[in-house]
Amino acid sequence: MLRLAIKNLAQNKVRLLLTMFAIVLGVGFVVSSFVLRDGLGAIFDNLVEESVEGIDLVVSQTNNDAPMVGEAARASVLAIDGVASADLQIDPNININRIEPVKADGETITRNGPPQFAFGWTEAVWSTFSILEGRPPNDDEWIIDPASLQEHGFIVGDFYSISTPGGLREAQLVGTFTFDGFIEGPTFTSFTNATIQDYLDYGDLFDQIIVVTDGTVPTDDVGAEIVVALNDNPEAPGFFVQNREDLINEAQGEFNQALDAIGGILLGFALVALFVSIFIIANTFAITTSQRTRELGLLRAIGATPRQLLRSVIAESVVIGLLASLLGIGAGALIALGIRLALNSAGLGIPDFEIVITARTVILAFVVGVIVTIGAAIFPAIGAARTSPIAAISGQSDDKKKSVLRFVFAGIITTIGVALMALGLFGSGDSVLSILTPLGAGAAFLFIGVTLFSPLVTAPLSRLIGAPLSIPFGTAGHLAKENSARNPRRTATTAAALMIGLSLVSAASVLGESFKSEFSQILDSTIQADFVVFSDTGDIPEAVVETLRAENAFGNVTGLRTSSAFLEQDLDTTTAAGLEADDRSVTAFDYSQIDGVYDLSVTSGSLDDITYDTVGIRDTLAEEFDLTLGDSITIVPRDDRAEPIDLTVVSIHEEPQISGEFLVTTERFADLSSNDNDSVAATIAGGVDSGTANAAFDRISEQFPSFQFQSSAEFRETVSNQIDFILNLLTILLALTIFIALLGIANTLALSVFERTRELGLLRAVGMVRRQTRRMIRWEAVIISAVGAVLGTVLGVALGALVVQAIPEDILSAFAIPWLRIAIMVFGASIAGILAAVFPAWRASRLNVLAAISGR
Repeated sequence: MLRLAIKNLAQNKVRLLLTMFAIVLGVGFVVSSFVLRDGLGAIFDNLVEESVEGIDLVVSQTNNDAPMVGEAARASVLAIDGVASADLQIDPNININRIEPVKADGETITRNGPPQFAFGWTEAVWSTFSILEGRPPNDDEWIIDPASLQEHGFIVGDFYSISTPGGLREAQLVGTFTFDGFIEGPTFTSFTNATIQDYLDYGDLFDQIIVVTDGTVPTDDVGAEIVVALNDNPEAPGFFVQNREDLINEAQGEFNQALDAIGGILLGFALVALFVSIFIIANTFAITTSQRTRELGLLRAIGATPRQLLRSVIAESVVIGLLASLLGIGAGALIALGIRLALNSAGLGIPDFEIVITARTVILAFVVGVIVTIGAAIFPAIGAARTSPIAAISGQSDDKKKSVLRFVFAGIITTIGVALMALGLFGSGDSVLSILTPLGAGAAFLFIGVTLFSPLVTAPLSRLIGAPLSIPFGTAGHLAKENSARNPRRTATTAAALMIGLSLVSAASVLGESFKSEFSQILDSTIQADFVVFSDTGDIPEAVVETLRAENAFGNVTGLRTSSAFLEQDLDTTTAAGLEADDRSVTAFDYSQIDGVYDLSVTSGSLDDITYDTVGIRDTLAEEFDLTLGDSITIVPRDDRAEPIDLTVVSIHEEPQISGEFLVTTERFADLSSNDNDSVAATIAGGVDSGTANAAFDRISEQFPSFQFQSSAEFRETVSNQIDFILNLLTILLALTIFIALLGIANTLALSVFERTRELGLLRAVGMVRRQTRRMIRWEAVIISAVGAVLGTVLGVALGALVVQAIPEDILSAFAIPWLRIAIMVFGASIAGILAAVFPAWRASRLNVLAAISGR
């Protein structure tokens, strides 16, 4: 039976290749997620290890929101036995994207791409910096890595504006530099420490002390002495020390978390692709098994047992799975490179990486490929093995009994899917994983259930969609409609793959459109400002607010700051229960400037009454703890060194999107956090026309090129475009499933051509020309694609509605359906069916009429 299985595969090479291709793509995408993660991880691991090679200890502050290290702390460290050198340093990781060179065209390096680091130049013994061109920087000078110099068109010797939180500064580019472990992608610049301190308003303080020991005292003992010495110094409280291993583990841990997140997203899409592939492979084995019914019946008649037939079909699936997995490993490496190119085209700046294929990746590829292929082939194999020899030879089977069992099974699977999705959407999961796991599993069960039920509607839906074809295309159109409707189970299974891909895209589109509608409502009701200043990374300094207020063209101007803190009642309750308390959101405005800028829907009290010792609270918080005006609450800062703050409630508001659960003044906010403004908003002053205000706004934007200065209309469009960008990215990633689905349609039609050889020969014999044959096959593909598209969009809209309903109202309360986008998807999927039918249609039209009729 094994030899028979191999012979069958060898004799049906086209079927073998079409079946393998679907699983190759699925396995390849799984492999690519690991190749990308492992390749980038290897680069970063080398960068981290190289960058700390000469460092023994690093002293950092517990609260890293602001610099706190000065000469006094450095002197304390130098006085400790075993310390050879101690250098004050500014941590470039804290100041990512805060110091940006401005290109010759006046634009900053985009923040949507890779990060930008500003190093303090040093020639200490632990430094690995080296000059490639020019010389080291002096004050008000800078140097840059050579890759960024070339990419952004900078010229050594020229003067450039430097965008800083306090505005533009001028500095001369005097050279290029590199360091051990350097990678292309991010932008690396270096200034003197004094220049960076000036740019960031650090005064004479730093973030870190880099320590090199002399080897006379164990490094860990030196670190322990440093902690004691510094934490006894009232000028520098709250410090901790990390050795080289700690630094490597921390940096690699943070980066690996990000890589795991990216890899997890890619793996999720890969699993969707595999799930779709299962339908294609199952359909392929069902068709080929059906075509071999008489062959299998004869084998049973001459003594083959059901177990032997089952082993034969499974053996075919194992061979296909092994070959596809092997090819999938190579495809995964290519897909990983393609993903890098795609992300870089979007400006993300993913560096070059070596292809790393670990034993884990290889084993996983083969396990996934073989298991998925066997899983897809097992049910057709069982059905073939259980068919009696007489029924198989005569071509009869108990379809009615099988259909009843199919629909009973479909009902069970659908019920399980709905229950799991309800658990994920409406359950009490407290983590992303605990929500996504039942949600994903439920969606998979639901898709299977819908596919099993869909033959009930496939035939009438195929006839409805195909009805208009009979008029312009005559007999060819009519036959295409009837061919797609006469085997509803096959049509349903073929369309299922496309249904899954489009349902996911449709659900994402509904979610995105709902968020756009929600944001539009917020702009209409809450954000009343004429102008908005924002940044991709926040940290908009007060200098922007002061500059806007100094301009007569603007009326009210206020920044918006956000942070978090604990409510004492929460801490008391959770501590008693042995749980960790959730923090509460804190927002600060200038309430004397808020009129006409934001409407927070105050229901009790007044925002004017919020002072240093009072607080406004959200209505949900008031209801939770039965708080009213005049009650006292205690806010506990996240910094455990800070004292709890007692405040009196003076206002209660409803608006949940812009405002936090606590509203405090900017002065009180400084006790909770050192965060700068997340955004700044302004109105046009009375009597000033919009043209004058726009001109003034543009002039100020030139002083702070790192931040986005936009009118309310531009801001609305920006947010809408960002949502569309995410949707388009999801669509691109899900396009793999749609491509696999179209491949499945092509596969099904190609196999049906072989199955319908005599039928096609007779049609040709009674007068159907080749063009009509091709047209019939093409429109059959269009109908199948349209069936999948319609089912997918209906299911996707329903899933999207469920997700919107499950999201708390304070995050998303609107529901909207992107009708135009969905219509385009349905039309596009239908037209794509024509592409899927190119080869099957050509094959059908090239059949030899006499050979086809005779079955040769």
